[in-house]
Amino acid sequence: MSTTTTGGTAVERQRQRASRGIGRSAGGPANRLPAPPRQRRPALAAIAVLLIVGGALLAGLLAIRMDSRVPVLAVTQEIPAGARIEPQDLKEVQVASENLDLIDAALAGEVVGTYAKTKIYPGQLLNTYMLERSSPFEEGNAVVSVLLSPGLTPDAELDTGDEVMVIRTSTEAGGSGEAITEGLVVRKSRGSEDDLGGASAGSVSLLVPEEAAESVVDAAGNNRAGLALISKGNSLDDVDLEYQGD
Repeated sequence: MSTTTTGGTAVERQRQRASRGIGRSAGGPANRLPAPPRQRRPALAAIAVLLIVGGALLAGLLAIRMDSRVPVLAVTQEIPAGARIEPQDLKEVQVASENLDLIDAALAGEVVGTYAKTKIYPGQLLNTYMLERSSPFEEGNAVVSVLLSPGLTPDAELDTGDEVMVIRTSTEAGGSGEAITEGLVVRKSRGSEDDLGGASAGSVSLLVPEEAAESVVDAAGNNRAGLALISKGNSLDDVDLEYQGD
């Protein structure tokens, strides 16, 4: 009887060990450490919201800015100082013209027939300070043409808006020249290889006092009109042309 009891006890022990093993296996995952709680990042969320709102505001401001553009006048081609503004000189462009004193495109009819105070470049926007109603040639001034001859004109290239002194050169060796008048370059014509006598440096149209016109034309016709550069980049309002003769 003791033998049976011992055998039964051994079998019972094996069953208990098996049962404990299964329990540990099944309960293994339950013994793991708990997962850490998810970290919340409110600062990043707030930044994201600000970026979205800021982008929307910027887009709105750009749209408003685009809507604030108005049609104004610009120039299609170069206009020399003193030249009359013609319809083909003008075009309409859309710009934000706040505090720029630009000329509304609706006033194109009033701009045609005015005169440029200074040289105006292609694409430049027009404002009221560039124009005047009366021709500068109707106030005791005249326009004369002078050929640009090597030795009689500056090495620096003359251009519209340059103020010069017109000097009659002497015909005697060692003689001194005679200042005739101050003048303003209002237009320049470039020479070409087809000019009579070969290549030419071209000519300039000068605005001079009316009483000096005859002397300048005479000197230029005899190839004795020298030009001395006084200043560059002037408008008609910047210079006070003085006749040097008696």
